[in-house]
Formats: sequence, C-alpha cells, structure tokens
Amino acid sequence: MKPSHHIGVSLIAGVVTFFIIRAILPSVVCFLAGWLIDVDHIWDFYANGCRRFSIKRFGLAMDSGEIKKAHFYLHSYELLLILILLSFATQFNYLLSYTALGFAIHLFLDQIGNPVNSLTYFLTYRILNGFKPEIIFKTSLRKQKVRERVSE
Repeated sequence: MKPSHHIGVSLIAGVVTFFIIRAILPSVVCFLAGWLIDVDHIWDFYANGCRRFSIKRFGLAMDSGEIKKAHFYLHSYELLLILILLSFATQFNYLLSYTALGFAIHLFLDQIGNPVNSLTYFLTYRILNGFKPEIIFKTSLRKQKVRERVSE
C-alpha cells in the first residue's frame, strides 16, 4: 500500500479515536503508528546500496529487483504481538493500546493491499528465507507491475 494511503487511513483512524475517547494524545499516537512503520523501507533502500531515496525510486527499486534483501523489520506480526501483550500487561495503557491499533491497521492494509505471501509479514518467515524478495513477495505480480510501469 502506498504511504499516502497509509497517511489517509491513519488520519481517519486518529480522528475516529479522538471522537470515541475524546483525548488527543492516543489519537495522535494511533495516527503516527499507522504510517511511521514505513520508515523501515528507507533503511532497506540504503542497506541495499541504493541512493537518492524517494517513494517512487523505492517502488522502482523493489519492482526491478534492485532490493536484494527486504528486511522491513517494523512490518512484523511478532512486533504487533509484543505490543498487544504489553497492552495487556499494563492493563491497557492507552498509549500502547493505540500504538498497537495503528500498527495493526497498517499491517492489515499491507497484507491485503500488497502482492505478498500470507506469511510475508512474519519476521521469522523473512529471516528463515534470507530476506529474499523473490521468496517473500509474489514475484509474478511484481514482474507484471514492472512491465506495466515500463509500458507507461
């Protein structure tokens, strides 16, 4: 899913949170957690030797195979589970709870909106497969996207 879509959905989640609980801080936390997860893509971009980061350049690098290792450490169901368990352990500390909510929304949208395997957002799965994009992504869909961009 594109970062601009995550920002829009996260903004809606933050506003809805505000109208439900009438508190600004949890609303902001939910909003920020919903899209700041994508900062791990910037790390992956540079870790793979790419230069001059932009969102468009990152997408092209992913689609062209320039990204040889797709770590994106923050995109992790294990991390979400830790956030949820911490929420329970702290008797639903509202900051942790709304961080987990924003985080969960982001992962859910990526799971349904990106050409990925069902296990892609498990960090353990990515580690076991050497962070190889051709294994953790649906490569036939990625190749089709590259062809579509080239023909445009």
